[in-house]
Amino acid sequence: MQNRISPLDKTQKQPLYLQLYQHLKQNIVNGRWRIGEKLPSKRKIAEYLAVSQNTVETAYGQLLAEGYIESKARSGFFVSFNADHFFAVKTVKPQPSAKIASQSFRYDLDPNQIDTALFPFAWWRKQMKNLLNPAQQAWLGLGDKQGETALRTQIRQYLYRSRGVDCSLEQIVIGAGVETCISQLILLFDHALHGQTLHYAMEQHGYPMVEKLLQVFRKKTLKLPLLDDKLNVDIALLQQSAVNVLYVTPSHQYPYGSILPINERHQLLEWANRQPDRYIIEDDYDSEFRYKGKPIPALQSLDQSGKVIYLGSFSKLLMPSLRITFMVLPPSLLAVYQRTCGLFNCTVPRLNQHLLAQFMQSGEFEKHIHKMRTRYRKKMERLCQLLRPYQTDIRYYGEQSGVYLLLELYREVRTTAQLSQLAESVGIKVYPLPDSDKKYILFGFGNLDDEALSAVVPRLMQVWSYAASA
Repeated sequence: MQNRISPLDKTQKQPLYLQLYQHLKQNIVNGRWRIGEKLPSKRKIAEYLAVSQNTVETAYGQLLAEGYIESKARSGFFVSFNADHFFAVKTVKPQPSAKIASQSFRYDLDPNQIDTALFPFAWWRKQMKNLLNPAQQAWLGLGDKQGETALRTQIRQYLYRSRGVDCSLEQIVIGAGVETCISQLILLFDHALHGQTLHYAMEQHGYPMVEKLLQVFRKKTLKLPLLDDKLNVDIALLQQSAVNVLYVTPSHQYPYGSILPINERHQLLEWANRQPDRYIIEDDYDSEFRYKGKPIPALQSLDQSGKVIYLGSFSKLLMPSLRITFMVLPPSLLAVYQRTCGLFNCTVPRLNQHLLAQFMQSGEFEKHIHKMRTRYRKKMERLCQLLRPYQTDIRYYGEQSGVYLLLELYREVRTTAQLSQLAESVGIKVYPLPDSDKKYILFGFGNLDDEALSAVVPRLMQVWSYAASA
């Protein structure tokens, strides 16, 4: 152990668990810890480094979440990343639409709703007033077609710090919503791949809007089934289906809220690298709202061949009505983008872009994210606490991230339509997961406070005739 675990620097500002996590991950990636090898116990590492077992447990938890290690009951932790099969992880250098709730329902469990109580109205109002003055007449004209430089600069810095995405300003394109960006990408791929018949793939329950857009553009789409609550990334299946473009949400896979492990991430990158006409669209959906450990690095941060298009949005982070989404294009696609989509002006008003740029530059944006993460985490903990007494009838998934829980009514014989009608009869709007052979209900809590959560859960369980266990 002494040869493979270095002492931690307790004088650094960086947390000890993060130092240990990064050190262990690097040793696993470099092959110093081999696949299948057992790691030292938490107690032994804690004694060796003179730190608490909680520090070691947190570091192990992060490695476990990213798929570098696995836990075996009564045996310990073992390396699950095979360094021989995958290329090295790129080193990241440190550098400083919601729907309106229906008025006919007392409680709307829409998984796309957000909590608006902490929105910084005072700051936003003050800055908007400062921007709306005669000295800013230049902003009345059209700006950069890819988005304002000020905002793209802030996005670039934010992505590098929080997601490990290393890119230039030229690679960032700002658009009004995911629909705009996906539509542009479909047009881009049609030209980049020389008009050949393109095949797309996405997760079985992926973002419905993306699936509808692919249908509108008459694209053949393969729905990848979920296997053990995770995306099935069988390379042979992708090869047989002649897929060119894969749309995935690796940091928060819908609907389970699961994380695509590191091995599967590398498999996806290897699949894309085998042919020049293969690309991956990474939708970094809900990546910031993770309640255990730190946010998972983006798939794009592992990409060394320019195969991943990163897609991000401020809808959940700030407000859906802002309508600001962005994508990071690989350098190889920039020229094609200019030829195909360069004629379109930016679809986001310049005023909104500058307001958001100032919000990010001032440091208020990261403060807001921290507040919202803390608020959503407390709501998630409260919701799980309220649901635990009913686990003889339900299971739930996704409690480590996001603003909804997926409920599985695994002993239920009634249809989800019947269950929805019962819920509506007591003023609750629920959202069954479509196209599923299981009884899944999406329980969104973003717009519910503690009082509402405490009221809606027993009311919903009662109308479904579920009794709490003693």
